[in-house]
Order: sequence, then structure tokens, then C-alpha cells
Amino acid sequence: MYLKLIILAFLSIFIEANNEITTNNIVKAQEEQYTQSIENSNDYITASVMYKIKDYQKSYELFFKLFTIDSYNINVNYFLALSAIQINKNDEAMAAFERILTQKPDFNQARYEYAKLLFKLNLKNDAKKEFMILSKSDINNNTKKSVDNYLDAINKESKYFYANASILVGVGRSTNVNSGLDSPEYRLSGLNNISVSGEKPIADNYHNEMLMLNFSNNFKDSSYTLKNSIFIYNKNYFHENMENLTAYSYKPTILYFDQKTKNIYSLNFGFTRIDKKDNENFNIFNLTPSFSNSSILSSLNYQRILYLDESDKDKNFDKYEFLLKYNLLTTLNIYSKFSKSVRIDTTRIDLDKNSILTGMEYVYQINNKNLIKFDLEYMKSYYKYTNNYFDSKREDNYYFVGLSYLTKINKENQIMLSTSFTKNNSNQGAYPYEEIDGKINYIKTFNW
Repeated sequence: MYLKLIILAFLSIFIEANNEITTNNIVKAQEEQYTQSIENSNDYITASVMYKIKDYQKSYELFFKLFTIDSYNINVNYFLALSAIQINKNDEAMAAFERILTQKPDFNQARYEYAKLLFKLNLKNDAKKEFMILSKSDINNNTKKSVDNYLDAINKESKYFYANASILVGVGRSTNVNSGLDSPEYRLSGLNNISVSGEKPIADNYHNEMLMLNFSNNFKDSSYTLKNSIFIYNKNYFHENMENLTAYSYKPTILYFDQKTKNIYSLNFGFTRIDKKDNENFNIFNLTPSFSNSSILSSLNYQRILYLDESDKDKNFDKYEFLLKYNLLTTLNIYSKFSKSVRIDTTRIDLDKNSILTGMEYVYQINNKNLIKFDLEYMKSYYKYTNNYFDSKREDNYYFVGLSYLTKINKENQIMLSTSFTKNNSNQGAYPYEEIDGKINYIKTFNW
């Protein structure tokens, strides 16, 4: 009797276990079939195409739709994360990578992209952990080299001090080095429309040189960074020596990085000296608080411009600027700047003005080594006082168009070709001018 009961119990356990194995196999097969069904769907194919043609907003929307259907699909999460990065939805990208690595820890490409995102967001300790895992994994030589570079950069920052320098040398040509007038003659309406001859545009070639040094100190166990920047720039014309200029600048900045919100708060103050061969040398003192994150940059800038020569003291003025810059896309920035200039001395009335500037920057990445940058600006300036000579208030319309091509020889060496067109229109004949400028520059960078 007891033997029969034992045999029946054993058979019952065996049948139950066998049913559980069969059920698990069926569920696993259904999951695989469901995954294949998702990845063969029209939405998945369309989303993949949108990602390949770099329509990241659309690919994000489609992959997010697929994610709501199957939140554990590895490939859906991977491309959802990559698309989210491109449109600055970094929190969503991080969550997607974490879902992937929980299910598939050996997905090295996902871990690599995740580590790069952590590095970009300044989460260096977390990024280091992921890069260390990758360094011990089976990855190709190019990826290993990149991982080693990131680890070197993180380890350098752990020293709490680093420095970099940029050197630029180049040549160029300008069609209007002296801001000569479009029309050689103009009339002064305030003096019975008397005809006056203005300075004509002069074209000349030039060479320019620049040195920029940055020294940064990261305080241990702190979100504060102290940065000191030194800038020297020289521009010499081959013939028109009176138009030559040299600029020297020293600007210390203290920055605070909020780890939680990823916002950066900074305060910059500094000194700039402009030396010109025509002896109109002047100093600029500035104070600039700013706020930035992955989407916007805003700043308030106060400047005091003081001329050195006693005869130029009446040109001194204060300038107040508010800048708001928005990253509309990863490759497109739009910005606006509102500025006000106020004379210090009461002699000159042509210094007080309000200006509104709007602009855009677009960068097209051809490949890893080549890019094209397009700049466009328009500024409207309104002067406060009526000009006695012109018997009217001056208004200027300023236009700027720039196009640059940058090629990277390697990480430390670059060549940049650029051209620009500048046009200033005014309701007063003594101020309109046009300039076309083109140059080629070689840029060398150093990092310590």
C-alpha cells in the first residue's frame, strides 16, 4: 500500500515537472516568435530607416511606440536609446541602456554607448566602471583604443588639474580692411545737404596668429571648478599697417555643476586689452554670470570699455548684454542677444544705442574627420540721440553670413577654410559698408 502511494507521488511530480518544462519551452518559443514579429513589422523597418537617414526625432517616436508594445526587446531599446541621445533625451537613453544590460550584460556595443553617455553627462565615476568592464571584454582594437582614451581622460581628471592649449596660424584676404563706405560721397542733411567724400574700401591680405591657454582645477569631492583662460590674438595686414591689431585677454571663471539637474552655473570676470596701430588702444573689463545645460545657454554680460589716450576718453562706454541660445537640434543652434550701450562721458551722443541680434549655427557632419559649419546673423541697432550733422536718429542693419569647412588631420591637428560676407546698412550715408573675407587656418591643440 505504501509502495503504491510512493509510486503515485513520484509519477505526479514527474508529470508536473514535465508539464512545466513543456510550458517554459512554449513560452520561450512564443517570445522569440513575438520578437521576430516586432522586428519584421513595418514600424520597426520605418524606424530603422529614419535612424539611418538621421531623422532622429521620427526614429525616436517610432521606436518609443514599439517600446510600449514590447518593452524588453533588446534592439528596440538599443535604437530607442541612440535616437534619444540625438535629441537630448539623455535620461530616457540611460534607462533604455540599463534595461538592455540587465537582460544582456555581454552586449558590448550597448555598454560602450552607455559609458560614452555617462562620460558626456560628467558622471565620470559611473562611466569609468562601464569602461573598465569593456576593457576586460572581447572587443575589437578600435573600440579598445577608444575605451583606453576615455579611461585616460577620466584618470587625468582624477588629478583635479588639467590644461590645454590651442595654437592657430593662418592667412586671409579682406575686401574692406578699413570699413570704407559703399558710396564714396554722401550728404549731411543737417548742414544743408552738403556733399562729403568718405573713405573708400581698401582690400588687403593678412596673416593672423592665436594662442589660447586654459588651466582648470577641479576641487576634490566638490562640484566646483576654477578655470583660468589666457588668450592672445594678432592680425597684421601686408600693406595697411594702420589697421593691424593685437588682443590680450585674461579671464578667470568659476563653475558649479549640479550633478542632479545637469545644469552648469558659472561666473566669468576678466580683462581684455586691444592694441591698434592707429593708437586707438582700449581696455575691456567684463563680468558675466551664465547658466547652461544640454538645451540652452543664457548669460548676462557687463562690459566697460575704456580708451587709453586722453584724446579718446569721450569714446568710453558701458555695454550690457543678455544672450539666450537654444539647441533646436543636435546640429542646429539658434540664439538672440539684446544689448545696450551707454556713454560714460556726456560729450559723444553717437554711443548710446540699443541692439537686437538674432542668429543661427548649423553644423553638418560629413564624417568623423570633416564637417561644414554655416553661420547667419542679423542685428538691428537703434541710436538714442539725434545726430546734428544728419539731422536724424541713426539706425543700422547689420548682416553676417559665414561658411566654414573643418578637416581633422588627427585629434591634435586641424585645418579650417572659411569665408564670410558682412554688410552694414544705415539710414546715414557715412556708415554703410560691405566686406568679404576668406582665410585658411591651421590649428594645433595640446592637452596635459
